[in-house]
Order: sequence, then C-alpha cells, then structure tokens
Amino acid sequence: MNRSLLLVVKLVLSVGLLVYLLRSVDLSDVFRHVIEGDHPVFVVAVLIYATVVVLSTMRWKILLDALGASPTFKTLCQSYMVASFFNNFLPSNVGGDVVRVRDAAKAAGSHTTSLTVAVLDRVIGFVALYFIAATAFLSGGSMVRALAGARVILLGLTALFIVLGAIFIRTGLVTALVERLGLRRFPWAYERFASVQTAVNSYRARKVALIKAFFLSLILQFLGVAYFFMVARALKIPLEFGAALLMVPLCTLIQAIPISFNGWGLREGVYVVYFNQVGLPRESALAFSIVAAGLVVFLSISGMFVWLARKSHGHDISSESA
Repeated sequence: MNRSLLLVVKLVLSVGLLVYLLRSVDLSDVFRHVIEGDHPVFVVAVLIYATVVVLSTMRWKILLDALGASPTFKTLCQSYMVASFFNNFLPSNVGGDVVRVRDAAKAAGSHTTSLTVAVLDRVIGFVALYFIAATAFLSGGSMVRALAGARVILLGLTALFIVLGAIFIRTGLVTALVERLGLRRFPWAYERFASVQTAVNSYRARKVALIKAFFLSLILQFLGVAYFFMVARALKIPLEFGAALLMVPLCTLIQAIPISFNGWGLREGVYVVYFNQVGLPRESALAFSIVAAGLVVFLSISGMFVWLARKSHGHDISSESA
C-alpha cells in the first residue's frame, strides 16, 4: 500500500510539474525547435547512445570478470538493454538493477555478490560524473560556476566520496563496526555481509579492474554530456559545451533523487532554471529536456524486444557463461 501511495505521489509530482512548466510557455515555440531542427544531427545522438550501451556493458563485464565470473559480452549486452527498458518504463531505476542482478547472479556466485557488483558499477559511474562536473566547475567561467546548487552538490559529493574511499582503503573498518553491532546474532544478515565483504576484498586485490572501470566511466559520462549537447545542436539551441559539461551532470545527480517518476518534471524544472542562468529561454529548456529524455525512452524500447525474445526461449544470462 505504501509503495502504491509513493508511486501515486511521484506521478502527481511529475505530471504537475510538467503541466505547470508547459503552461508557462508558448508551446508553439517549443514545437518550433523540433520542427525546424537540424534533424540529421539526431543520428549522431543515436550513435552516441548505442556507444554508451556497449561501453556500459564492457564496464559491467570488467567488474564481473574481476570476481572470476565470465558471462559473455553478448548476454551481458542483452541484459543491459532489458534493464534500460525497465529503467525507463518502471517507476524507478531499481527495476533495471533487479534485472541485472538476477541475470548475473549465477555467474557471480550469489544474488548478494551480483548486487554488490551492480552497486559498485553505479558508484563508479557517479564518481566519474562528479569528476567531470568538478572539472567543468573549476575550469568554467563565473556564469557556469553560478549554476544553482553546483557548490553544495559538489561539496557534498566530495565529503561522501572521501568517506567511501576511506572505508574501501581501511579493510577492517566496516567489519569492526558490524562486530560491534552484533550482526553475528542474525545469521541471514551476516552471511550476506560476508558475501559483500568477500567481493569488496576481491576488488581490493584487483585494483586494475577498478581503474579500467573508472576510466571507462569517465568516457561514458563524457559521452552522456555529448549526447545532450548533440540534441541541443539538433534543436538549434546555442548551448555552450562548457556549460553542458556542468549542467548535465548536475541535473543527472538531482533527478536521481527518487521524488518523481523517473525524473520527469523534476529534470525539466532544473533545466529551465539552468537555461535561464546561461541566458537561454525556458522554451528551449523544455524542448531540450523532453526531446533528449524522450529519445532515450524510445531507443530503450529495443530492450523490450530482447526481453520478449529471451522469455520465449526461457533464456537467462547464466546459461551462456563462458
């Protein structure tokens, strides 16, 4: 019942924000960007999206291989496409992660270990996003650095990643805390903690895999910004790339807050604020945000066909481990 209520609240917030924003502009100006846009440029954006899928699969495989799991690239890619479909058509990104965790569980040794890999995959992605945003903030002009929330978000993430780094380096820190809390009294929970700890220790011994995953993440996040930039170019919106390098990561981080339906409404509102700060009209912001997000949703439908094909063959990723 609580989950249903939360979903309703998210839907109401997303729809309410979108209606409010769309009613505050002349819709003909929003549509003009799409109608009069440089449509061939969208092909570049689609190619960037496809590249992101491939590189994201490579990063996931690197992290799995480091634990001794060896699913094939093909099956991982199929799983990633299905997960992307669920991410865009379910109320949160958790649905996509459930697909990935379930698919890789046998190859990873357990659902807990597979979940650990999925969480680490996301954390590395956010760290890379932070690095790009921080670099853009430090190297950008005063207008870019003045983007709403930039300092607070980056300072907060700096503190968070310092803490996570310390936990990763200090091998006994979490174990000591767990022992102090008496988790051994709960065998089910302690067994899962032990599985997570084993996976983390494996990565401590295989730092090369983490370095490879991080550099791939930097490329991925840069391509993510490039995707939005190309959408802006396709819509003939004069968004500066330097501004996009900070604007897109900040918006991505903000929309990760689970208060709306997959970021809809919240994302558009953030871009309206940011576009206004760099001297661009809100009509451009709405066209930019809705088209960029809508194109991702459309492209992720390919994952639905992969999912249907897998269901018809009773296939999962563990059956094709190499």
